[in-house]
Formats: sequence, structure tokens, C-alpha cells
Amino acid sequence: MLVFYGQGAYNKFMAQRTRAVIVDIDNTTLSCDQRRAALCAEVAGRPVLEDDVRQDLYCARLLTSAQQASYFDAFLSTRLMFMDQPYPCAAETLEAVRSSGARIIFLSGRFLRPVDKSKATLQFMRQYGIFKEGDIAIFKPSMDVFDFDFKAAEIESLKKEYEILWAIDDTPRSLRIFKQEGIYSIAITTSYPPARFDFADLIVDGWDEVLARIQRGELIV
Repeated sequence: MLVFYGQGAYNKFMAQRTRAVIVDIDNTTLSCDQRRAALCAEVAGRPVLEDDVRQDLYCARLLTSAQQASYFDAFLSTRLMFMDQPYPCAAETLEAVRSSGARIIFLSGRFLRPVDKSKATLQFMRQYGIFKEGDIAIFKPSMDVFDFDFKAAEIESLKKEYEILWAIDDTPRSLRIFKQEGIYSIAITTSYPPARFDFADLIVDGWDEVLARIQRGELIV
């Protein structure tokens, strides 16, 4: 269906869009460091600490290329997902966003096929007060779809319905999509060092920095 707007009607429509923020899940809202360390230890055959895998998404400092492939295959499975934990201040920050009247949209590379990771993810997020009534969660339809292509298409669609205030993500490639779409982009340095996000509008080490900026009125919600 094609809908045509006169300029005045279009401006009114755009002004009436619901305000929203887009939030990634893995290594952004939920820390996967315990799970990643455990999986890396299995592949490496030796103990691995959480600090060893921080800012090293593929465990390149610890594993060979062949081992990295085995590790990441295991990470994409549902094994040990119960080990994931919300980052400090994540729930409090998201609640501050909700209180402002803005909607939270979780846009995640966790997929629905061949194994549906959405049910366990939402159950866990509800348990910790991360996902609440009124929030939206969009998961990748299949493991075979690239995160970049999936998020680019979803962002294009979401922008038609929502006024996207900002987005937060832990990977440079995903965050660049938001930046290219003119969305204020926040990088959280859980998977990559700050130098990889030189294009981002804001770089933070944790959610406490995001919450502080909201409370000071420096970040729009």
C-alpha cells in the first residue's frame, strides 16, 4: 500500500512518532563474559578468566584461527546462556528511559532459527527487569542472515514509525549502521577497545555513564 502525504500532514505525522531508543542485547545489555570465558576455556583446554575475554569478542588473544571458529560456533548455540548476566545499571538506565515515555526496542542478532533463542532470552530478561511491558524485542530470523543486513533493514523500517533518539551497541560494524542512518550512536566498550569506535557520538565503559548523562539532561530521552 502506498501512502502519500502533503508536506503539512507529513510534518505532523513525523512529529507524532513515538520516541524510542534501540538497544543491543549480547555484550551490551547482557554480559556474556562468563559464558564466553567458559567456552573459550573448553576450546583452549586451560582456565580462562572473564577479564581475559573482555574487549576481545572472538578471543583472538587466546585462540588460533581454527580454535576461534570452534569457539564462536559454540557461542552461537544456546549452551551456557544461563550464565549471562545484566550489566550493572542496565536495568536502572532502561527504567529511566521508560519513565520518560520513550519506548525501548531491543534489536538483537540472537536468532529464531535453527534454534529459537528468543524465548529463553525474554524469560531471562523479564526475570532481571530488563524487558518489561511495552518494550519491543526484534530477533534475527535466521542464523544465516548477517547481523549487518538484518539491523540495516530493521532500522530503515523502525525509523518510519519511531523517532529514534539514540542507539547503543558493542560492535563497531553494527554501530556504524546507526551512525549512517543519522542516529545518535553510543558505543559500549565491552567487546572492543575505544579506539575501534572513533566514529561514535559517545563512548562509554558502562551503563552507569549512560544513566548519569540522562540524569544530567545531557542525553535525550
